[in-house]
Amino acid sequence: MTTFLNEWKTQLLEYSRNIRLFLLFNFVFNLGLGMFALIYNLYVRALGFNQTMVGDLVAMTAIAAALILIPAGLMNDKFGPKRMVSIGLFFLVAALAARSLLEFRQGMVITAFLGGMSQAVVTSTVLPFMANHSLPRQRVHLFSLNLALVMFASVIGNVLGGFLSDTFHYAFGIQEVVSLRLTLLIGVGTAALGLIPVLMYSSDKRQSQAAKERTPLRQVAKHHRASLQVIALFAFLGLLSSTAGGMIVPYLNVYFEDRFRVSNTVIGIVVSLGQGATALAYLFGPAIARRFGEARAVVLLQLSSIPFMLLTAYTANFYLASAGYLLRQALMNAATPFYNTIKMKYVDPSLRGLASSSGEAMFNLGWFIAAPVSTGLVAHYGSYYGYAYAFSITAVVYTLISILFHVFFGKNRFRAAEEPESVSV
Repeated sequence: MTTFLNEWKTQLLEYSRNIRLFLLFNFVFNLGLGMFALIYNLYVRALGFNQTMVGDLVAMTAIAAALILIPAGLMNDKFGPKRMVSIGLFFLVAALAARSLLEFRQGMVITAFLGGMSQAVVTSTVLPFMANHSLPRQRVHLFSLNLALVMFASVIGNVLGGFLSDTFHYAFGIQEVVSLRLTLLIGVGTAALGLIPVLMYSSDKRQSQAAKERTPLRQVAKHHRASLQVIALFAFLGLLSSTAGGMIVPYLNVYFEDRFRVSNTVIGIVVSLGQGATALAYLFGPAIARRFGEARAVVLLQLSSIPFMLLTAYTANFYLASAGYLLRQALMNAATPFYNTIKMKYVDPSLRGLASSSGEAMFNLGWFIAAPVSTGLVAHYGSYYGYAYAFSITAVVYTLISILFHVFFGKNRFRAAEEPESVSV
């Protein structure tokens, strides 16, 4: 344990000022989003809409993000993350506030679309920003720490969201829809505070210089063919993964409500425990990567999560379903830092914005594809078999992804991109 703590202490002391500000921003931003994400689907249901409407809103958010992500990645390379995050966060807060207030279908769909676009602008900056402000040897730790902080922020946000909505409703006697709306607005206000550390970012001189020396696309394709192949492979795997994950992940809060009839507070606690377990897995991730290697760790962690996913799918016991959910969350998501490290390792620095945004675009496109399938299964087969079938399909696809990832990246088919051992502030 002493070695573990010293290792992380050394890493933290080496991080630049911009990285520390970025980590603060991402924590505050995701604290607010955690509150919003837990409550919004429940808010839609409280307004009287059915599961299909929830799926439509998830799909609209996802397709909006898929459409804007690649242009957002290119704009990030040109204008820098400070400007892009500031603009994206401003419009995202406005869209989320509107989503919290509107009750009619057309308005909810339009603001879901605008919110999806705005959030995509913000998230498209994350991986390139961390990669450009860190050394290769720091990235497994940095990506793990960032995701752990996001999970911890979501844990707190989920617990607060469930607690506040129930407190407003039961302790103060406020109508359910109003209590959920108040909680959503508190979450939006919290996310808006993330703009403060963003405005304190220092300019990235390397990125500014690179923007002035932009290479024509034809030359990029000629000189960075291997990087483009890696981007295409990760995009393909990302589409498979997000289509599978989109069958279950957006509806986990509704899954617990539909199948077990538990309160918002209990749902918030369960979802938060899953995120907390994932955060701890992220922190111990670098040790796993050292032991097995980054590519092998991805495959082992993803495959080991499958039995617990199936447990959640078929059990009628709330405690077994919760345990399966917690373990599946921790194991599957613990592979994400290695996954991202491998992507940044094999992609030339000049193409990192494209690599990140294309992956995010495929992620959202997959959720758009999956949304009507998942909600249709639940609507047709009910809260037991509908979710069981959705989880089972996801398990099969995740197994296929693990096999393909090993084939593509488990045997060092690509050469690492060269980059200087220096970072900007």
